[in-house]
Amino acid sequence: MEEKNKRKKALLAKAIAERSKRTQAETMKLKRIQKELQALDDMVSADIGILRNRIDQASLDYSYAWKRFDRAEAEYVTAKLDLQRKTELKEQLTEHLCTIIQQNELRKAKKLEELMQQLDVHADEETLELEVEVERLLCEQEAEVGKQVVHSERPFQPSGENMTVGFAKENRKHQDQAASPKVDEQCESSSSIALLDPDQPNQEVETTVKDISAALTT
Repeated sequence: MEEKNKRKKALLAKAIAERSKRTQAETMKLKRIQKELQALDDMVSADIGILRNRIDQASLDYSYAWKRFDRAEAEYVTAKLDLQRKTELKEQLTEHLCTIIQQNELRKAKKLEELMQQLDVHADEETLELEVEVERLLCEQEAEVGKQVVHSERPFQPSGENMTVGFAKENRKHQDQAASPKVDEQCESSSSIALLDPDQPNQEVETTVKDISAALTT
């Protein structure tokens, strides 16, 4: 009986020892699994933290960009309305200026007609246009002669200054073109004054017209 009990105890101790070994192995395995899971959790937590920080920064940038867009849109609408108002004002002023110029020319024509009637001067429209054209041609011819004289009196420029001379000629050309309308206006003004001069008889006006006609025919 004692032998049986000893054997049973030995078997039991052996079974307990084997169970203890298996338990320790399972415990180590469980600890290793827990450690791996913890490492995964830490990695995911770090990624989640980085992403959350980037999302927060993106939200701030989005809010700032949206505010800028609102300001820019409001500025665009305001600028567009202001441009429309300025354009309408410019068109109205331009139209008003054209109306004033037209009315002024009509008043001038009426006044000239009254003065001509007072001075008993009868002017033909074709004759007036002819005189204005002759005066304009004479002024252009005088300007061309003046330019030729200036060109002939100008000394020879070295080759290194050809570009400067070209710019000077171009500038002179623009100045002559800009001055040409003023010369034409002066010529027209002098022609009109000559026709309306009370000291000049009608015979002299007719003689001037005949001379101009003869000059054009030649």
